[in-house]
Amino acid sequence: MAKTAVMEASKDELYSLTDFWSYFIVHKLLKEFDESELSAHRRCCETGKNPYPIYAAVDKETCEEQNTGTWFEFTPHEAGVPGLGAYVDIKHFGSIFEKGQLYEKKKGKNICYLQGLWGSALGSEKELIQTMSGALMDFPKDDSPRPDSSTESAFHSQDDQDIGILGWAYLAVLELLLCSSDEKTDEKLFDNLESILKDHSGSKSYGLVQEMRQIWLSLNPEKRKKECMILGEALDIDFGASGDHFHTMVKKTLSCLWGWTWGSTNNFLYQCSDVKLPELTDKQVVSLIDAGLAINTAYPLVLRPERQAKLILSFDFSAGDPFETIKKAAEYCKEHGLPFPKIDEIELQDTDDPSDCYIFKGENAPTVMHFPLFNKFNCPGKVAEYRDQFGTFKMSYSEEEIEKLLTAAKKNVAHNHQKILEEIKHVACPLSRKA
Repeated sequence: MAKTAVMEASKDELYSLTDFWSYFIVHKLLKEFDESELSAHRRCCETGKNPYPIYAAVDKETCEEQNTGTWFEFTPHEAGVPGLGAYVDIKHFGSIFEKGQLYEKKKGKNICYLQGLWGSALGSEKELIQTMSGALMDFPKDDSPRPDSSTESAFHSQDDQDIGILGWAYLAVLELLLCSSDEKTDEKLFDNLESILKDHSGSKSYGLVQEMRQIWLSLNPEKRKKECMILGEALDIDFGASGDHFHTMVKKTLSCLWGWTWGSTNNFLYQCSDVKLPELTDKQVVSLIDAGLAINTAYPLVLRPERQAKLILSFDFSAGDPFETIKKAAEYCKEHGLPFPKIDEIELQDTDDPSDCYIFKGENAPTVMHFPLFNKFNCPGKVAEYRDQFGTFKMSYSEEEIEKLLTAAKKNVAHNHQKILEEIKHVACPLSRKA
């Protein structure tokens, strides 16, 4: 199912690493493939059966420039930019707009893809390369066996299925670009690439490999990348097949890896005259990434004025400083003129052994209750041990680990149950605080 989905996605000109990440990694982690669309969740929310879900992403380009980036919001009803008050029906997210008008309707993004988009902060070159290698082995190709190689490769094993000369060569070029570290390693990587192409010594790509080998050590990272891209184009000419969707997918995925291209989607604000933000409206395509790369809790969405939030329960799951998200949120709100309670830095000194609940009272701003995941109450004397066991990049858990983590998280709520109820009463009836 994942194979079919990623092959179909690769036909789109806006294919990105988010497609590969969603269908091969998120799908595997969650052990389900949800092809429904977010709009299908409307009824459950409107009837009160489920809490209303609000998901977040940020524009990759502005995030890299500004640290906080331009925030995008996704709900079962709409998608858009809360800072601008600009939204479209969630069913039209990804469709082509121009000057505020729907120009071409595209198929809506399914939940599996969106989960990959919202969870792309975990995307790393190492994880993607390893997964790509394993995933490609599930695509049996022609009858030609894998080229023999005396060198050990990070991608291949003798039991791998056949993906064709072009597939092996693409992977070897990527390995050369990303795994190169010293002269000895580089020699092995070039040996591997030449071994793959040895039966095609008259090809342009084989000649390029030999030329690259001579100058490789003198090249800086950018020039190495350029050389590898030139080689990739030559491989496509030498071994590519018109209409071969498999090799199209491989080539596009590697190209996205080289450019670190994520979340490419049509910009519904393109040339929209009502929006005065040229760094966004001038782009036909935006690249969206996990909002955790900006602030790992979506305060900018909750603080949207129309939501009139009075009490925020902030359950922090970030690695490292358990107060990083609330500090960043305070800075963001100050920069954008949003109401936020005063944060007393003195209270946030003990990052290695924090308390289980911090309350920041709001004056003309929402009150924030902040709960560090691991603290001196639910794992006394073992905060560092718990953080190490349940690190951000831990991709799978045993049943015992899941139970241990849930037990710790539940204690944070159970121990502060009365405090939460008191704050709910205070925001519902402000005079009760004075009483």
